[in-house]
Amino acid sequence: MARKKRAAPTQPAPSPAAPAKPRIFVNIASYRDPEWQWTVKDLFEKATDPDRIFVGTCWQFIADEDADCFTRSTRPEQCRSIDVDARESKGACWARHQVQKLWRGEEYSLQIDSHMRFVPGWDERMIAMLARCPSAKPVLSTYPPPYEPPDHFPADIVPTQYASGFSKEGILGLRSRGVSPKDAPAEPQPSAFCAAGFLFAEGGVIEEIPYDPYLYFQGEEITLAARLYTHGWDVFTPNEVLIYHDYTKRTNRPRHWEDHRQWNRLNALAFARIRHLLGVETAADPEALNELERYGLGLKRSFEDYQAFSGIDFRRRLINGKTTEEIEMEAKPDEWRRRNRDIFDNIIKTGLWAAAGTRCGNGSTLAATEKIRAALPPLFDFLRIESLTDCGCGDVHWMREISGGLKLYFGLEIVPDLMQQAVEQLGRRRGHFFANLDITLDDLPASDAILCRDLLTHYPHAMVKVALRRLKASGSRHLIATTHPNGENVPIEAGAWQPINLCAAPFLLPPPRHLIEEGVANSTKSLGVWLVQDIPDF
Repeated sequence: MARKKRAAPTQPAPSPAAPAKPRIFVNIASYRDPEWQWTVKDLFEKATDPDRIFVGTCWQFIADEDADCFTRSTRPEQCRSIDVDARESKGACWARHQVQKLWRGEEYSLQIDSHMRFVPGWDERMIAMLARCPSAKPVLSTYPPPYEPPDHFPADIVPTQYASGFSKEGILGLRSRGVSPKDAPAEPQPSAFCAAGFLFAEGGVIEEIPYDPYLYFQGEEITLAARLYTHGWDVFTPNEVLIYHDYTKRTNRPRHWEDHRQWNRLNALAFARIRHLLGVETAADPEALNELERYGLGLKRSFEDYQAFSGIDFRRRLINGKTTEEIEMEAKPDEWRRRNRDIFDNIIKTGLWAAAGTRCGNGSTLAATEKIRAALPPLFDFLRIESLTDCGCGDVHWMREISGGLKLYFGLEIVPDLMQQAVEQLGRRRGHFFANLDITLDDLPASDAILCRDLLTHYPHAMVKVALRRLKASGSRHLIATTHPNGENVPIEAGAWQPINLCAAPFLLPPPRHLIEEGVANSTKSLGVWLVQDIPDF
């Protein structure tokens, strides 16, 4: 009997093609860095789907000297490069701009440095985290935690960027502080700042905010943060570790500024450009303004709104209303206390201010203080001042002539040797007490009046403001301080001198309620008297 013909197996209906996974373009500017090859190896190996990763590099190298940078090749078919003789390079920002020319429309862009390591599944985790950010145009960015080559990872921290202060060139610096992963927030947090070495966003950010090739290095991040904000992009700090950065010195790798004598010119132009863009000052050199309309601020949100959001006043160089010096003093009080003490201690020990009968300057002689020694006791009686805090009492050469009329006298002095001399002079006088204190860093006792004669004149403006803040916090009633009604508040270092005018900017005290002219030839030097409550809140 013939066999029945077997029916052909039923073929399943063709399914629609699965959508391709979104691609990631990785932007790397590498300057003679042998770590680049291991960075690329790591990012491919740690990716969940390495097929969707494409690396673009501006390779700045010297062929005869940098063979160690090319000992390893990983997925070369997914790597694009622009090769540049390192001697022709114009710096990191210029190189990052070149790399953006290698973008081929990938859905995501990750900008990193050439010395990085990754967590497993970094690609999926970055995309998922970006999607959780409550913004139509989110950016993930922060300073990554450190690693040490080849693969040593200290304890993980989740970093957050903050403004650390302005440099003498007027450029805002950024730093980071971190928490352990268990203490990190549940979601990415909004940030006013970004890091050039870790910037993840949708690829369209490259078209909308092309990297500024006229910047050099320092200042690129704060400039980019302001541009992102004003173009409508929102930066978020990752709430978990995704990537690591090598912060070691890497002594085998020369830096651009070590190879290029003209880097100072590039840097100076970049600083002028940044100051102009961020409203610090107008640039005088037209070369600093090349194509600024293309690489400038956006129109979606105002720069004033960015300053309010970030807490930065660029023109006045303030961070949340405080100067760089104030922030540093609060962060490292012991270091600043030693610095101040050493400055004034050296002045006294070298005899720089030595005068007739005193080591505290010509203004502390009996002849120079004759008029105020006659005027202060009646003032004390009129204002009912029975307790006095004398800040910068020195060797009490002239004060010992009138302090006996007070019930309590607190002599405060930063120089230990002078304080010891003051104790020897008046330490046994009833109601007289002395302490080795810094008026800019230490809390002050409450008294009927605080005297600051010839003291604030020797401090920079930021430290004067801190001192005035402490004076106000002391709970004292009156301030009696040196002021020059026609003086100019000029920038100085601690230990120098300025004809301080406490009623002028940046202090802006109201007119004094009393004014005692000291009678110094060709000078308006006076002692002004204010109610402490009238001191502005700095």
